Amino acid sequence: MALPQESKPLCLKRKLADDCLSKECKSRRVVVDNGPSDPSSGKWCKCCCLRPNLASDCVNYLKSGVPSRIVFYKQDSWHDFPELIMKPLIEGFKGGKSSVVDVMDDEAVLVDFLSMSLVNLKTRKQRSVAWYDDTGKGFFPSLSFDEEGDEMANLDSSNVEDGAQGIMLDKAVSSPEEVVKQVVLESGPPGPHKPSTADILRKKITSVERGSEDFLLVQDLFLSGMGPFATPNNILHIHRYSPNDITAQCRLQAFEKQMSCTKEDRGDSNVRYGWLGSTKSDIVRILINGFGNTGKPAEKASLSAGVYLSPEDRAFTSVGLCDVDEKAVQYMLLCRVILGNMEAITPGSQDSFPSSEIYDSGVDDCSNPKCYVMWPSHLNTHIRLEYLVSFRLPSKVRSKMVNKCLDL
Repeated sequence: MALPQESKPLCLKRKLADDCLSKECKSRRVVVDNGPSDPSSGKWCKCCCLRPNLASDCVNYLKSGVPSRIVFYKQDSWHDFPELIMKPLIEGFKGGKSSVVDVMDDEAVLVDFLSMSLVNLKTRKQRSVAWYDDTGKGFFPSLSFDEEGDEMANLDSSNVEDGAQGIMLDKAVSSPEEVVKQVVLESGPPGPHKPSTADILRKKITSVERGSEDFLLVQDLFLSGMGPFATPNNILHIHRYSPNDITAQCRLQAFEKQMSCTKEDRGDSNVRYGWLGSTKSDIVRILINGFGNTGKPAEKASLSAGVYLSPEDRAFTSVGLCDVDEKAVQYMLLCRVILGNMEAITPGSQDSFPSSEIYDSGVDDCSNPKCYVMWPSHLNTHIRLEYLVSFRLPSKVRSKMVNKCLDL
């Protein structure tokens, strides 16, 4: 999984600027109004202002009725999905799914309604998706793009700064909404009052009072998974994930909707707590942008593509993945995950999605899971951030945690 991070080479910035000025720009166009009445014949604005409305794109999935027609963006126009794919897509949407994996032109593709995108799981290139619901209303993304014809998709990936190492694998899918967000930030004019990372974080998390019910809940979960290696004094702070922006709220609503649908389909949504450990910078990015971030393969993550979490009583496993900042502090996220029907994954399979629609998550062992795997196609719906825990451990204990993690 690969995604642009906080900075890009100047050549990429110049490329974006040139594309915006070019009269022949044929990708990443801003859609005017709500799209043409007939997408197959409509033309799109060629101004390339690169000003997508991410909140609007996310809300489309939540507000739309069941689609009667689904289209994808290719070579400057919209095309209907083949009938064999159209029906499963509509049924998936009707069943409460935010994404569907299918095969088109002999290649596996992921259609993500939440980010309004079509992703080729082999090439990882993306195209925009739109639809008309059963009332005839059209739902189009604010930014239409076709990476199959986008020269930017051919840039050497070595020019893109690495990110989110240690928590995801290389065959996972990047999140179009986060890609677009980064393009806007990179191509927009510099602002003297650009908010700092700390300012943004303050709008995403709130401190939990020490000794409160919530604090004690998280503390007990943390200590139960650390055994003799930690005490309450090792916990420095606990923050609750409480974002107020529309995009984050849409993700939370999508999780609640998915939980209800999974319970209806499976009889039990099987919601559990899970620990996610990684570097401080990765955790900050996740808190700010959600789980759309992608990165290089994790050295010990050999099961499949996706986000890896440890069960609530095995916090020590995730601690071994955390780095240590300049103050010897480590950070870890406590999440809620919808496991639903769990599928045992064979080590080394490197799968990018479930083997069947009857499965909702992957585990190393169904009878006694030591690791949860959340598929790339489920990151917007099956995992929810809950708390950020900061803690400090003696160096000898940290070494033991790393060794325990490597032995798994």
